[in-house]
Amino acid sequence: MKKLIILSAIFLTVLLLTTSVVGCQQPQPPPSATGNIRMTATINGLEKGEEALLTISHEGSTASKELFFKRDVISEGKAITVDIAANLEDGYYQLLLEAPDKYFRDPKGYFFMVSQSQIVNPTGRNVVFDLLPQPEGLWAEAFISLSAPPKAPPPPGPQFIVVTRPPEARYLPGEPVAVQLVLTNVTTNPVTLEYVPQIHVTKHLDTAPVLYSEVRAEQRVDTRPDEKIITDFIWDQKDANGEQVSPGWYDITWKPPDAPRPSDEKIGLGFSATVLIQHSQGAMEKTIVVDESQTANDITVTLERVELTSREMKVYAFVTQPDYPPTVQSSPFWSTATEYSIDGGAPVSLPHPHIKHQENGARFIWGGTTPKGTLDPVPSDAHELILKINSMKVSASPDDPQYTVEGPWEFTVPLE
Repeated sequence: MKKLIILSAIFLTVLLLTTSVVGCQQPQPPPSATGNIRMTATINGLEKGEEALLTISHEGSTASKELFFKRDVISEGKAITVDIAANLEDGYYQLLLEAPDKYFRDPKGYFFMVSQSQIVNPTGRNVVFDLLPQPEGLWAEAFISLSAPPKAPPPPGPQFIVVTRPPEARYLPGEPVAVQLVLTNVTTNPVTLEYVPQIHVTKHLDTAPVLYSEVRAEQRVDTRPDEKIITDFIWDQKDANGEQVSPGWYDITWKPPDAPRPSDEKIGLGFSATVLIQHSQGAMEKTIVVDESQTANDITVTLERVELTSREMKVYAFVTQPDYPPTVQSSPFWSTATEYSIDGGAPVSLPHPHIKHQENGARFIWGGTTPKGTLDPVPSDAHELILKINSMKVSASPDDPQYTVEGPWEFTVPLE
């Protein structure tokens, strides 16, 4: 059995440049950078032509609408230097590097505190990210705190890592869904665990309603190093009201989906499972070229194509506006409020798209991301898809405030 190992090796070096850091050189940001908090980030190790994304958000946040800084970078096969400036009130934040799935980020981000308009970094620490090939076995990416006291011992890591199995599976409607919770003692010492085994099933991309939760008697288990605790569950595909759930993707986790951290500090977040309840009539499999444009408030959206497979739907659009800034490394578009419907059914909210900056515009891609962002497959007998972008978050430059541009940009796509 493999132990949980925290690695360290690409170098994203972030030099904290606030007046509270003693002994750190303070290079000035470029004139275009504005904000009370400034950093310089150097990214090494990203292969030529590949993209990465730097963001600042509230600590523990995963919602794109909460971003205070966003910068897309494209590697030219050498070190990338990014000047970061953001207006941050006193509080707790995280600096996150998003990179292609083939990389292992060690760490994936840094937590930091802003106090009196300065980053609290008592040791003047330089921040280093390592990007490595994804390792085999049980590994976990982690955050590191910049604002810990200089002589404080590092906080203890989780003593257990939990995996929900299978990581991905497909079932026909009504088939029992077999789920296992596997908790592994990843320490070198015996550990006693007191916990309530449970699973939570939620609709993928909509974690608010808990569709199913099973709780067994509380257990007290003595474990040896590397020992696994395995608990089996069966989900009958019923929701909280005893009704069969609709086809689509579902997430299965061992903790409430709205909890940012486990209540038991002994247990790490681990890995969840995703289950696809398939359409009984089968899923549509084709690529539909649309190439239709809509313009609202000087922003033009061209719906390029829709890709349909038995696993998912992916939607591609190209977005531009007059005087689109080709010299800016990041797209001026930040996020969208988008929904779709099939054959007049209830609208489904889409996650924020993956945005690829290009010289004359930006390509938006919905779907196809891991682990969040996979869209449900479309039934084989569907007739019509309606895609509607209600609004967009835009900024004049990456360092300027975001503002909302109202649409809508609406497209009707025949599926037959």
